[in-house]
Amino acid sequence: MAGEPLMWTERAPREWVDWWAVNPRPDGSAPRWGPTNDNVEEMLEQVAEGAAVCFAPSSMARYYARPDLAWVPLTDVEPLRVALAWPRGADDPLVRGFAEVVRELAEPATAPRPSPRGP
Repeated sequence: MAGEPLMWTERAPREWVDWWAVNPRPDGSAPRWGPTNDNVEEMLEQVAEGAAVCFAPSSMARYYARPDLAWVPLTDVEPLRVALAWPRGADDPLVRGFAEVVRELAEPATAPRPSPRGP
């Protein structure tokens, strides 16, 4: 994939584009910029046409399943980190419950958790 043009968008701040494009790369190099796009469908059409490659979350491979695209894992950069945030004072029971589920799902898979009812 090195040297392939990477698509990008002018609708996002340049800092976000550089972060998403892993610019600079782990080796210090910059991406070769390709065409711009305004939405996911346009981005995927450009990839299918061979105009450029793109970085996307792995979930897109399931949501945007297309026989004309190959989804290849990116393995030489840190994985995407996501933060859950809400406005100060808005931590009602629903938000706290959602945050707890997110924490549980984000924990590394290790030994099975003990049942709250005991063995």
